[in-house]
Amino acid sequence: MHIFHKIISCAIGFTTICFLYSCTENITAEIPSYVEINDFDYVENDSQMPPHPNSYESTKITDAWVTMDGQIIGNFEIPCKIPILSEGAHSFDISPGIKVNGISGTRIKYPFYEKYQTEIILNMDESVHISPRTTYKTDPNDPTIPIFRFEQAGTFEQAGTIFEPSSISDTTVIIQNEVVFQGEYSAAIYLDSTNTYFDVRTNPELDSLTFNTNTFLELDFKSSIDFNVGLVIINDIEEKQELIQLYATDEWKKIYLDLKPLINMGNSASKFKIYFEGTYNEDEINNNVYLDNLKLVFSK
Repeated sequence: MHIFHKIISCAIGFTTICFLYSCTENITAEIPSYVEINDFDYVENDSQMPPHPNSYESTKITDAWVTMDGQIIGNFEIPCKIPILSEGAHSFDISPGIKVNGISGTRIKYPFYEKYQTEIILNMDESVHISPRTTYKTDPNDPTIPIFRFEQAGTFEQAGTIFEPSSISDTTVIIQNEVVFQGEYSAAIYLDSTNTYFDVRTNPELDSLTFNTNTFLELDFKSSIDFNVGLVIINDIEEKQELIQLYATDEWKKIYLDLKPLINMGNSASKFKIYFEGTYNEDEINNNVYLDNLKLVFSK
């Protein structure tokens, strides 16, 4: 009886080993080809295309959304090396992606940038380096073709400003040329122990923004204090709705702010103003906020 059990155990063990060996023998690892993307280049629109002036480049493209032969490969943070289990010639669409409101968890294809299309020949275990390019959409038949506001005043190269202070603001926006992202001028807001609060709004009112329409405020900013950005919804009364608090930064940063959720809080008769708001921080020697390259971008 004892011997019989041992024989059965050995037989089972041997069968298992043979089974595992057989499975292992049939496994063959596929060797991928690779596509490498180090950056996404923005190409200026020419002088006949929006936005104007064309010399002001300001982008923060963080991702590549990749499709091969009409099939979605995925979204990849740039720089990236993408493994693809395929060889030969294939067509690729690569769409530039951004972080909505600067948040890593809200990555999208930016609806106003053109996708990049190319043909690539893939070879097993080899990398193909590509440098995709984009610009703002210009095809009038594309329903997402962007419409721009502030594209001139928002660069602050002309006299005047698109901002006005509210009745409770201690200070206003000035145009200066000491701290500038691009060009010769940018907007600045200064606070001190006497002027401790700013609340500035775009002027005139925005009456062309509609429900469920992609609407982004693009801007570059540099600030020694935190400040808020939001929308004033104007009907019979004014209602302020905060979108985001932007944190102090020693370096210029580009951000794409999604205004659609706030616009949808209004109604078909609502008008809007974009506001910037901040309070004096006594822990900072200088309380300075700088803004440049403002673009209000929306579709028809």
